[in-house]
Formats: sequence, C-alpha cells, structure tokens
Amino acid sequence: MDDGPMDYASSGVDIDSESKAISSLIGALSTSSRGSGVIGAPVPLPGGFGGIIEFGDSRLALATDGVGSKLQIANHLGRLEGVGIDCVAMNVNDLICVGAEPIAFVDYIAVPETIPSVHAALGSSLSEACSIARVTLAGGETATLPGIVKELDMSGTALGWFPEGGEITGSRLAPGDVIVGLPSSGIHSNGYTLVRAVLDRSGLSLDSPAPFEANHPGREIRRFPGCDGEVSIGEVLLNPTRIYVDPIVDLINLCRSGEGPCDIGDIKAIAHITGGGLSNLLRLHESLGWHISDPLPVSPEFDWIAEVGEVQIKEMHRTFNMGMGMALAVSGPVGEVVSSWIAERLPGTRIVGEIRDQGHKVTHVDSRVSFDHY
Repeated sequence: MDDGPMDYASSGVDIDSESKAISSLIGALSTSSRGSGVIGAPVPLPGGFGGIIEFGDSRLALATDGVGSKLQIANHLGRLEGVGIDCVAMNVNDLICVGAEPIAFVDYIAVPETIPSVHAALGSSLSEACSIARVTLAGGETATLPGIVKELDMSGTALGWFPEGGEITGSRLAPGDVIVGLPSSGIHSNGYTLVRAVLDRSGLSLDSPAPFEANHPGREIRRFPGCDGEVSIGEVLLNPTRIYVDPIVDLINLCRSGEGPCDIGDIKAIAHITGGGLSNLLRLHESLGWHISDPLPVSPEFDWIAEVGEVQIKEMHRTFNMGMGMALAVSGPVGEVVSSWIAERLPGTRIVGEIRDQGHKVTHVDSRVSFDHY
C-alpha cells in the first residue's frame, strides 16, 4: 500500500458498501411463514443486534458472527488459544444488547485440512469461552474444504432468551439519559484488515516487541504459553475479545427481580461497539442523539495504528471500539449508582456521555468525531 493516510476501505473493507449489500440481502428475503402468536414467529425489534422469535411466554434471541480476519494473524502465529473466546464473545455480546441472557452456542469451523492439534486448541478455547459466557456448547460443524478455504475460518451462533416484554431496544430513550461505557480488552474482533495493512507498513513482525506500553487500565494482555519476556505486538493484537455477560446479564436479571441497583425500566439501551465503532449507537433510536463528553482512555495500540497508518481520528472511531467495547444508556438519576455497580465488577467502567435532543447523530468531545448514519 502506498504511503499516505490509510482507512478501512482502502485496506479492503468498505463499511458503506457492506451496509448497502446487507440492505439488499434483507430486501430480497421473504417474510416468515409463521404469523404472530405462533412459536417461531418473528418479533421485529430495532437495533439489529439479535434476531428475536416468539416462544410461548418467552422470547428467543439468535446471533451469528465470526472472528473475521483476526484469524489470519492467529493462523500465521499458530496461536489459537484465544480465537474461540473471540467467536463466542462476538455472538453473546450482541445478544446482551436486546436484554437476552445467552444460554447456548454452536460453532462452525472450516479448514483446508484436518490437523488434530488445531482442533484440540479450538475445542479448548471454545470450552473456556462457553464457561466465561455461562452457555452450553450444544454442538457444531467442522468442514474440511480444500480448494474452498485456504486457512482456518471460524464462526458461530448463540441462542439467548428473555421473558415476553423484557426486550431492551432503545425505544424509551430520553434526553438526559446517561451513557455508561465499559472498557474493551483491546481491538476485539473488528478492523483487522486495516490492522494488518498498518502492520505491513510498520515493518514489524508479529513476534516483535510491542512498540508501545502494552499495559493499560482495565485490561490485561493474555500472554502466549511459554512467553515471559517483553509483550509482543502479536500478543496485543490477539488479546481475546472481552465477554460482557458478567456483569451485564447479572445487572439485567437483578433489576428484573427488583434486587438490582435500579429498576429494569431504567436500563434504556445497550450497544455492542463493534464494526462501525460509535456509529453503532445510532441503531438504537430513530431521532435522538448520543454525545460522548468524557470518553474512556484509548488503548495504546489504537494510537499506534493511527500514527503509523496516518488514520484520521473519525475513521478510527468508525472502525474500532477505541477503548469502549460496550455502552449502556440508563436514566440520568441512576447513572452514578449503575456505573459504580458495574465498575465494582469491571474496573474502568464510568459515565462517558449523555443522550441529547440534537438530531439523529453521534457527537464527541473531539469535534472531528461525529456520525449521522450507521
């Protein structure tokens, strides 16, 4: 890639084109054959973080996602210990956003050839992830596809549930509600096409010591087995995606039972900050705006990506989580107590902004960062 400013589109992923393609796909899909009131009937909800269907007096939520091109780094290094965590996290974190408790997971693994040690590493990682997420690993599929896939690919589907009427959608958001930000563990599982392009430009190898201080408040770098020297850039880039089941599902369940730090109605919206960055917030309300006045600290790898790739600050906030992996919007009067309750379980959590009647857009204390569409 030539010198000069880099962005996600020039590295190979155009978010706007991807959104148009998804809209075309959805437009071509037929409606469900199951009508309202029947088990399996669709329940339309805004946001799109999970698909919802009726199931008696409960609702089932489904989410499907994969690890993406982060796997290319894991494949190159032969370090697969964390990719099962990434796969489960990307799915269960989406389910949380509709107020669902994840309960089960199935995986899909595609490989060009069968290598027992690879499958053992993946199985161990998936088992650990399901334990963290408190879900049952209910099955999966492994496909050996020489000629179709050239290296390991991995995705999965998570199932969750919530009681009828218990959805959290953002529809009750109001000006003055506050935004609580939960810290990420790093890059998570989005933006790696740009990350790899920046790495190529830097001239560093994945085994090189990280060219920045890898320690960062609210996260710990998972070291590769047998590595105890300087943290490598590969270890930073492969740090597993944080799973937010604990504390968010616990918060929701306690509030539903009347034993939490606020009423369940005070939890207005939840957003998983993945591909699209802060623009994900716009998925949760058709007219209100989100203002980030006191953002969480930016992880050092993001500063390195921006510097080496000459990536514009707005592009960084549209491609990456920039230190905030999950955001909750709660009623203003309970903001501090909810933030403190979560921070006891996930240090670094705090109020980062508020909901404003400013039009349908995301604004930021850095005026260069603003979004008016997802």
